[in-house]
Amino acid sequence: MMRFMLNTSLVIAIVIIFYQQVSGQELYVFSSPASNVPARSITAKASAKSLVSYHNSEREYRIMAELQTGLSKNWMLSGGVSFSDMYFKKGQRFESIRLYTKYRFLSKDDVHRHLRMAAFISGSWSRNPLVYQELTTDGDNNAIQAGVIATQLIRRLALSGTISNISLTGNPSKIEFGFPFYRNVFQYSLSGGYLILPLEYTSYKQVNLNAYLEFLGQYATSAGAGFIDVAPAVQLIFNSTTRVNFGARFQLTGNFHRMANQSFLLSVEHTMLNRRK
Repeated sequence: MMRFMLNTSLVIAIVIIFYQQVSGQELYVFSSPASNVPARSITAKASAKSLVSYHNSEREYRIMAELQTGLSKNWMLSGGVSFSDMYFKKGQRFESIRLYTKYRFLSKDDVHRHLRMAAFISGSWSRNPLVYQELTTDGDNNAIQAGVIATQLIRRLALSGTISNISLTGNPSKIEFGFPFYRNVFQYSLSGGYLILPLEYTSYKQVNLNAYLEFLGQYATSAGAGFIDVAPAVQLIFNSTTRVNFGARFQLTGNFHRMANQSFLLSVEHTMLNRRK
């Protein structure tokens, strides 16, 4: 446990250095900011996650489809489904449903900067068995997650932190591998992004290029075990409404039994403004 905590401290120090040297936007690829999608808008998102499984050394895929809407300027709602071959070796199959809602309870806006805080809760139903110690609401587990987010935007720099708890629901079937399973884990993220292009805004049709660096972790307090990942990503935004994201996650340290210690994510999002009365 001491070694894990020392590694955690090292990662936090790296994050602080990163925050002092770069600037960015807050449309993160692996986490969510405290800001919401615009009120009365609808965002459609499609994602593909790829990894090489720890158990069979085969490349596996998860396809996710999601709809998001802004119920008001402070409240958003989203729902999605996933398909994968990660737990079923006969091709892609439907595996999960996920619901997510977020409420922004603090907003301090100024010219070229703002501070926002939000609370969120998400729940997932999955047909998959409990195989890994890492818990998610992305398709792997029957689980509920709740937490808070704080995001600070300063010109081209956006910094964000999230803390949450993920708990298994029901009595999922287990596949035993000789290690303990955890019903609750503490999850956290530290994210930074930098708006690289354009250097000066002249039109909403300009292509935006954002670069991100995120640190994502889980910790089981009952066992003193967990992991920390680093996740670099790039993002292109077209006409201020369509985003193309590409990122990768690599484990820096940890002792959780996981599906894989690295993965890749490609996603496309399109926002349709003022589509709801």
